[in-house]
Amino acid sequence: MTRFSLRTLVFGVVAALGWAGAMAGAKAAPDYKDKKINVIIGSSPGGGTDGTTRLVGRFLAKYLPGQPQMIFRNMPAGHGVKASNYFYNQAKPDGLTWFGGASSYVDPNNLRKKVVKYNPTHYEYIGAIIRGGSVMIISKAVLKNLTDKSMKPVIVGTLDGSRSWAQALAWGSEYLGWNLRFIVGYPGSAALTLALRRGEIDMFGTSGIQILRSLIKTGKFQGLAQLGEAEAGGVVRRKSFPDVPTLPAMMKGKTTGIAKEAFDFWSSTNQIDKWYALPPKTPKDIVAVYRAAFTKATKDPEFIKFGRHQFSVDFRTVTAETIAKLIGATAYPKLELMETIRQIRIKNGLPAARLSEAELAKLAKKLGGPGLKVKTKLLAVKRGGRWLHFKNKGAAHKAKVSGSRTKVTIDGKKAKRKKLKAGMMCEIVYGANGGEVKTVSCSTSQT
Repeated sequence: MTRFSLRTLVFGVVAALGWAGAMAGAKAAPDYKDKKINVIIGSSPGGGTDGTTRLVGRFLAKYLPGQPQMIFRNMPAGHGVKASNYFYNQAKPDGLTWFGGASSYVDPNNLRKKVVKYNPTHYEYIGAIIRGGSVMIISKAVLKNLTDKSMKPVIVGTLDGSRSWAQALAWGSEYLGWNLRFIVGYPGSAALTLALRRGEIDMFGTSGIQILRSLIKTGKFQGLAQLGEAEAGGVVRRKSFPDVPTLPAMMKGKTTGIAKEAFDFWSSTNQIDKWYALPPKTPKDIVAVYRAAFTKATKDPEFIKFGRHQFSVDFRTVTAETIAKLIGATAYPKLELMETIRQIRIKNGLPAARLSEAELAKLAKKLGGPGLKVKTKLLAVKRGGRWLHFKNKGAAHKAKVSGSRTKVTIDGKKAKRKKLKAGMMCEIVYGANGGEVKTVSCSTSQT
């Protein structure tokens, strides 16, 4: 063999090996054609976490390469702990499983419990959604009482003080001189709405725009304060409630030292609503594909339209980087901050910690459940049984059917809410117009 041919052969072999190595090192871009993706949801069907996750999943399927099918799996238990433990410890980081979570899943109080076997700062976040912070609504009849402690205190109804708006009122009591007395044990917004209309309580808080608007429309109630929304490094008012001040603005200059640090921390936790994540150690290329799909979804007019129609006109999205930074900064704070917040709750009449299911059930029974009851024909059933439209004493009413809390029966048998149909004669027990249904018993023989 000549020197020329030998040299040519050597260079050819080297080039071939280099090409093969490059091909071996190259990795195909993630493609989910004909794939099924599991979506873990830590709540029952029908709630805000479930609804927002399904909306995000619908549009992720549209924009992920290959347009995969999303399989939604609800795993309610322990305020999201069961689903979080499963996702963190068992979900494979292969892009075929992602998680729809809520603020309570990353609450620093919950993360310190022994049953928690996950660390949310290890997730690979896809993005997040904010629907608008809670607004505290008060009866106009007791506005004078609010700042005069020689008068009867303003009665605040709440679940157990674990809700951000209830804690906001505790801060107001401590540093703004609000004259408040808390009554715990109300099971939810429907019961609180009814109690406010009846005059049993004077104030409560909710982010539900329909409930807030229906109460304000009566002329008897007004917004007192709101948690607000994070924007440009600060907290701004919800677009739907531009005349209601934010609590951070009202608290400005009222605290110093550890109290100020605790309030600023607590205020930051309120800017977390619903978020979506991949398992820890998910490869960067998969994370990038998901984040790109989420970004495309946020620019889709249909996505925004559905979000604002289904949840709130304040519906907006948050980037993966922003939600990761926010959760990283609030999940594991100094114990001193948590103790300061805890003492403010206790001092102002709220439980030191979230009540158990048994304790809540006992209190709810004592206070009484939803108080409206009507036998009527269903005029319309919308969103797969989630909303019932009917008349009560000639007035048009609607009420929400929970997938986990509402008891549904048809012809005496337990049924899914999706089986409810317009024209059925039903007996409905519910909290208030626009509130939640406790029980609905229908008959097909009278349709």
